[in-house]
Amino acid sequence: MTTRLPLIVFAAALAAACGNGSSTATSPTTATIPAITTVTFADTLDVGGSRFYSFSNNTAGSVTAFLASVTASGNPLPLAIPLELGIGVPAGTGCATTMTQVVTPGLVTELTDSLAAGVFCLRVADAGALKAPVTFAVRFSHP
Repeated sequence: MTTRLPLIVFAAALAAACGNGSSTATSPTTATIPAITTVTFADTLDVGGSRFYSFSNNTAGSVTAFLASVTASGNPLPLAIPLELGIGVPAGTGCATTMTQVVTPGLVTELTDSLAAGVFCLRVADAGALKAPVTFAVRFSHP
């Protein structure tokens, strides 16, 4: 009997592991990640001026932007001149910003906002430091 006891315990454990034969299979789930669009908006900016770029968010999500560069006309060397970045909605021939920030050129995210699906705009403006026209580049991503 003692030689059969380990065999009986093993058989009982095996039967318990198998359960009662009724199980529910689950299907793997996948999350849909919205596509992110990255755009570089480059233009010239006059003293006291502003420029804007309209874009469409296909879904709600986060918009990020950074001022990649500011250069003087005809000179490729970067300038550390601050400009104003803003996010808003197009209004006639302008961009009515709902969020603005004065930033200096750098390769780090400087402006982030969470937006619904719809049409929005990114605005770049002289923050009061320009003495002559400049060329700028802003890189931003949106859903």
